[in-house]
Amino acid sequence: MNRIRRIYSILLSLLLVSGCASTARFPDNPPLTSVKKAATPLSKDSTILLLTLSGGGSRASAFAYGVMEALHQTPLTTRPDAPTLLDKVDTISAVSGGSIIAAYYGLYGEQLFENFRQQFLERDVRNEIRQRMLTLENLSRLSSTTFGSGDILDEYFRQTLFGERPLSELFDNQGPVVIINATDLFKGSRFGFTPELFALICSDSDHFPVARAVAASSAVPLIFTPITLTNRAGSCGYPTPHWIRTGLTEKQQNPRRYRLARTWSRYLEQPEHPYIHLLDGGLADNLGLRAMIDRIIIQDGLDDSNRQNIPLQARRIVLIEIDAAARLPIEWEKRPDHPPQTVILDAASTTPLSNYNFETKAYLHRQLKPWLKRNSTVPCSDPDGCAPDVYIIELNLEDSPGELNDQPLSTIPTDFTLPENGADALINAGQQLLRNHPEFKRLLKDIYAEQAGFL
Repeated sequence: MNRIRRIYSILLSLLLVSGCASTARFPDNPPLTSVKKAATPLSKDSTILLLTLSGGGSRASAFAYGVMEALHQTPLTTRPDAPTLLDKVDTISAVSGGSIIAAYYGLYGEQLFENFRQQFLERDVRNEIRQRMLTLENLSRLSSTTFGSGDILDEYFRQTLFGERPLSELFDNQGPVVIINATDLFKGSRFGFTPELFALICSDSDHFPVARAVAASSAVPLIFTPITLTNRAGSCGYPTPHWIRTGLTEKQQNPRRYRLARTWSRYLEQPEHPYIHLLDGGLADNLGLRAMIDRIIIQDGLDDSNRQNIPLQARRIVLIEIDAAARLPIEWEKRPDHPPQTVILDAASTTPLSNYNFETKAYLHRQLKPWLKRNSTVPCSDPDGCAPDVYIIELNLEDSPGELNDQPLSTIPTDFTLPENGADALINAGQQLLRNHPEFKRLLKDIYAEQAGFL
């Protein structure tokens, strides 16, 4: 990989020195001409199921595939045409490698289990992208300051997975709402490809390719350049959301909402922020949980007239957290010599991210039940309201006993190419961890009891 990067850098330098720098430019995000009401992310069913898919390249996609396949193989009743647990998924929030499979399922539904392995998991995607970058045409385009390797990644996803399917199809009420998450490089915050944020920057999700959102979510820094969007905030008549106006006044009493409101309000300062540069979503949240947390932060403290009233008539809320985080290799802890720079960089980014992931999970789990209780519309004798039954199913790849080449599956590198038999091992790990999880077993027991009329 380092040798290829050096060759690429040399060729690019030669193009620049020879005066052949290209004027290629990234494809622009189209302006929004009319504001549409955003889709409600939760259904009125008795069970609401939320999935969060972590980053981790193809490793994360394969691990999530196994979990989703197990949900797909779990019918809710004994009827031949019974829906499955996967059919009950209302929202998927995904990052980086998880965003690839999330977007695919959001667009193609059950075709995921017919085509995704062949189209992505079993391909040498890393080498295919590398070969694209080294063509003379792309080397020329890459000499431009307004076109980069992130745009090549976007083109690859368009040509191999998503075509020109628009972002709006991920929240069109034809399936689960799918939130693709990237990181705003210069704000350091999560950027969710949602109707709300796209309306804020006056960008049209009906004509913005899903592939470009996934490329932004997957653009690992130093390997891929950022995906750039044009910020047109203030040009489409979209009113400033009430929660932003309120949050900006709450620096002392609600610092979390103030911080979130301040971040969003910076997009409204369009002359100062005319462009948005997006990188790997894992830089801000490698679990996909921040989308859930931000909703809690936004709604807490708002009076009833200004809440986005979520119809929480469900008896149960299921949160399945799919975490394919990598485990650092330990061989350098057995040596006295200095690790190479690549190992140091990996450790310096992975360790803080692991600590941040732990705190993110702890905060969400602590806040989820009280928030559900405040927003629930289920009839209840408690004057303060009653929360739905909550099932939190944490699936961590490092908990899998599975191995590949005598190494834990969590040591499979974060890359766009899996080692031989890696896809099968990761898929099997996802299936087994879900089926063996105590909360998943409790969920099935309660659902089947309800279907039988015992609850």
